[in-house]
Amino acid sequence: MDITPVADILFENALRTPILNALIPNADNYTVLALQPHGDIEASAEGVRSRDRDLATRQFGKFLKYAKETQADLAITPEYSMPWEVLSEAISGGGGPVQGDIWALGCESIKISELESLKERLAPFATVIYEPLDASSTRFVSPLAYIFVSPPAPDNGEAKTVVLVQFKTHAMGDPDHFEINGMQRGTRIYQFGGNEQNLKLVSLICADAFALTDDIAAAIHDRALILHIQLNQDPRNEWFLGCRERLLHYGGDATEVLCLNWSEDVIMSISGNSRHWNNIAGSAWYLKGREFDNRDVTLCSNHRQGLYYTWLQPCRSHALFFNYKPAIFLFTATKVAHVAVAGPASRRRGPQLTKTCNWNDEAGSWVEKNTADDGFSAIITESGNAQTEIKRIADANPLEVERILALCAGEIESNKDWHKVNLLDSCVIDSSEIIRRVTFAQDTHEQAKRFRTARLRRCSRLWEIIKNDDLPSALSDLKSGFSFKWSHNSPHQNVESTSGKLATVIYMGEECSRDHVKAIKKHVANCLHQSSLDSDQSRSAQQRLHVWFCNETGAVIPYEPLQYVKIDKTGNRTPVDIGREE
Repeated sequence: MDITPVADILFENALRTPILNALIPNADNYTVLALQPHGDIEASAEGVRSRDRDLATRQFGKFLKYAKETQADLAITPEYSMPWEVLSEAISGGGGPVQGDIWALGCESIKISELESLKERLAPFATVIYEPLDASSTRFVSPLAYIFVSPPAPDNGEAKTVVLVQFKTHAMGDPDHFEINGMQRGTRIYQFGGNEQNLKLVSLICADAFALTDDIAAAIHDRALILHIQLNQDPRNEWFLGCRERLLHYGGDATEVLCLNWSEDVIMSISGNSRHWNNIAGSAWYLKGREFDNRDVTLCSNHRQGLYYTWLQPCRSHALFFNYKPAIFLFTATKVAHVAVAGPASRRRGPQLTKTCNWNDEAGSWVEKNTADDGFSAIITESGNAQTEIKRIADANPLEVERILALCAGEIESNKDWHKVNLLDSCVIDSSEIIRRVTFAQDTHEQAKRFRTARLRRCSRLWEIIKNDDLPSALSDLKSGFSFKWSHNSPHQNVESTSGKLATVIYMGEECSRDHVKAIKKHVANCLHQSSLDSDQSRSAQQRLHVWFCNETGAVIPYEPLQYVKIDKTGNRTPVDIGREE
């Protein structure tokens, strides 16, 4: 794998290097249009492509028209997806990108001899460039086509459309050795930009990740937008996780990795034998930016459109996952780095998902959806009689549901900021990238499903306790009615009575020891004390903190319900002060 500057290739072909909008390190936003297609795919000795040729032609043709209409600064499709005839028609018909924009399209497989013929047919409309490979080979290539406009030279007023084709450098190790036996490999990875004036754009094609060494990662990661297009049954395979870790583990904050896969549930037909992958999509935007917009209003807007927040703890990076369903996603994003931008103007927010479109076969077009299906409605019944209340909150702010459920279960970080999205346990992912978000319930991994179910059932049990059991006197007002509530002003309280009084209620289930229950109650009490304005407010909040658990006999009991109404509990010192220990 050789990192080859695009400027050098264009110079060899008497072409000028484009100035790409996405790579100018200023405060202007840029737009990204990404297609995550449905996968009904056939593979044979001839290569890899969509089985339904008519549907692929219509869907991808409309995608390119949409890219043209929206003037997307960057348009992307995953590996093996774009039909060459659709791309060829767009270019020959004048429907390619304008100057400053770039398309990075994973195209259906092709043989070098076929690519040479295509180059001749497109010669009147575009310059097609690719590294020299064996044209007599019967093997196919997995290509990525960059389409952009080379600006006119000073002595020639004609801009030229360029199709720069990059080939996959490493075969996927599938059980049938399909690519190992059938694919001709490239050697070059093209790099746009990278000088003092421009950011970098580099793309990897699926199993190229296997050849990404530490040296290559170190060379390309800084001030770089790295695209990773895939046709991948297992996007969480350790090799792909390792690739992202290599790119994201550096100390700077100017690295972004945009992974684009096919949608969930690909059907792959190899030599006539169909196999259902039952895969997740796994498309995601990873970024290191310290100046990330983590406000609820922003993250919830993304969520409704189909972009879901997580925090990748090992790499200390934001990881925003796409909805797993087939769709077109239109983003507005801040540049991966700002250079020589005045401080007040330099606010890097990260990507904002502004439109999601699903294919409407009747209309024969991509149709905008106001709300993406996050899968939560399919599991909300696990919260029992609390489901109406939980749904009400989720419809307004799904992150508040994540916080309420965490507090209901007593599963909070051991500091007062447990509710921040990069600390909230359901939003944090480890190196496995298993997503435990409750309100984004598309991850099919058993760990994810068990977590979501347990969290909702714990809430259901707590609801029944409050509704039907004898409550401590401090919570007697809840018998007249209550609702779940969470706010940034009262982050350690999760219910409100009809009279407007807040309280903290927790059910810790059967799995916790008495010592752990004690520790959690002390931690929450300390959080309530620290967030109170005065000793009276602290005392009141602690008296309305109650924790239930299952004892050794299986009975549900409150832990020391009179703990904070004892006369020696003055409320003017933190509960973790050793002078207060009993």
